Amino acid sequence: MNIIDLDLLVNEPIQFKIGGETFETPSSPSTQLVLQMVAIENKVKKAKNAEEQIHLLAEMVSLLLSQGERKVSIDEVIEKFSPVQMKKVVEVYQQKMTEINNNPNS
Repeated sequence: MNIIDLDLLVNEPIQFKIGGETFETPSSPSTQLVLQMVAIENKVKKAKNAEEQIHLLAEMVSLLLSQGERKVSIDEVIEKFSPVQMKKVVEVYQQKMTEINNNPNS
């Protein structure tokens, strides 16, 4: 019997640092996380103004960073991150997911 060890597909966590604080998120997203991110991305496309877009971006970052050991609220994201930093968190996470998915060793 051949056993495929799926635990080998789990990569190192992704760490984000801001203001001396480090946030860690797993680099292997759950199906639930992927579905939630897609739903928020669809809302962003339909957002009518910048305020709504920034709030949705903060929701995405909160969701990503809450995958680690601690829960991060939307209010905490809005307080600690600028919109540019929020966007960068989402971009880096998406880039990392693309790299992992395209890695032949994964």
